[in-house]
Amino acid sequence: MYRDRIRLSSLHSKVMSAADAAGLIEDGMTVGMSGFTRAGEAKAVPHALAERAKQSPLQISLMTGASLGNDLDKQLTEAGVLARRMPFQVDSTLRKAINDGKVMFIDQHLSETVEQLRNQQLKLPDIAVIEAVAITEQGHIVPTTSVGNSASFAIFAKQVIVEINLAHNANLEGLHDIYIPTYRPTRTPIPLVKVDDRIGSTAIPIDPAKIVGIVITEQPDSPSTVLPPDDETQGIANHLINFLKQEVAAGRMTNQLGPLQAGIGSIANAVMCGLIDSPFEDLTMYSEVLQDSTFDLIDAGKLSFASGSSITLSTRRNADVFGNLERYKDKLVLRPRRSPTTLKWSAAWASSASTPPSSSTCTATSTPPTSAVRG
Repeated sequence: MYRDRIRLSSLHSKVMSAADAAGLIEDGMTVGMSGFTRAGEAKAVPHALAERAKQSPLQISLMTGASLGNDLDKQLTEAGVLARRMPFQVDSTLRKAINDGKVMFIDQHLSETVEQLRNQQLKLPDIAVIEAVAITEQGHIVPTTSVGNSASFAIFAKQVIVEINLAHNANLEGLHDIYIPTYRPTRTPIPLVKVDDRIGSTAIPIDPAKIVGIVITEQPDSPSTVLPPDDETQGIANHLINFLKQEVAAGRMTNQLGPLQAGIGSIANAVMCGLIDSPFEDLTMYSEVLQDSTFDLIDAGKLSFASGSSITLSTRRNADVFGNLERYKDKLVLRPRRSPTTLKWSAAWASSASTPPSSSTCTATSTPPTSAVRG
């Protein structure tokens, strides 16, 4: 069943168990793993690594795109696997180990990790573990529901382990736009000027000789924990809508608004949902994470295109979106963390006086159509 997902036949012999693949990771290694906000993380190999460490202790330095799902940070921490971790995590067990000085941690702007790797300010990964929906005829890796830093990890690593996850819809192939910038001092601007521009490839280009193991898995991503919209978040959305109406009336924007820059989390998701009942249409959006609201807006005929680094959905939307991916595929693109957003024009607005100050403001950002991305 998995052979049609590994289209370079010479790699079929690389299929192995998760335990055998975890055995390729040695004590003291720097490991780059896929995963960005509970989406597209390698699942079987890190779990097997944690189980192995309970019997034969080892420690690694772990880099990812952002937070991991399926309690992987918790498992790796409890097994004593993590000596160092970066650039982001949200697990309470790992947080306690960091605060207790048991794990060294760099809390870093997510776009800086790859920059520091490219500048050799950080040690390059010895091995990368990347979840994929397929391997192409050229041996290139097709990511699943996130890109994050996966492309750079796979390119920089000496060796690569690929997890082919059969739980993911094979139609994810073609959704990605993998662009690798040139190097300083002759680096050029990233030629991304519209949300729906495609400037790269649909798979991560690596030498297939670097692939030392392929693990077949069938485990879904963890669902998003976003809360549904409520009266408070609708109130914030109403303030945003009124502000944007004023901008349109003043002639500074059109009803298309220019590309939106959307944040992530329950409030950002709920506020974006509030735009369903707005007069704005044919919207486009950049975001780190495409959440439920992205697909609610598409279904409502309000959003025409969205660019992100991952797709993280609640149980409410997950089965419908991925079960009907062709309905959305021409309206989406997933990019590396370093190129999903453009230079931002920001506007802040306040919520009503009755809203507690801790949650009374929200910031939306929109990019003028002529803005260009610079690396």
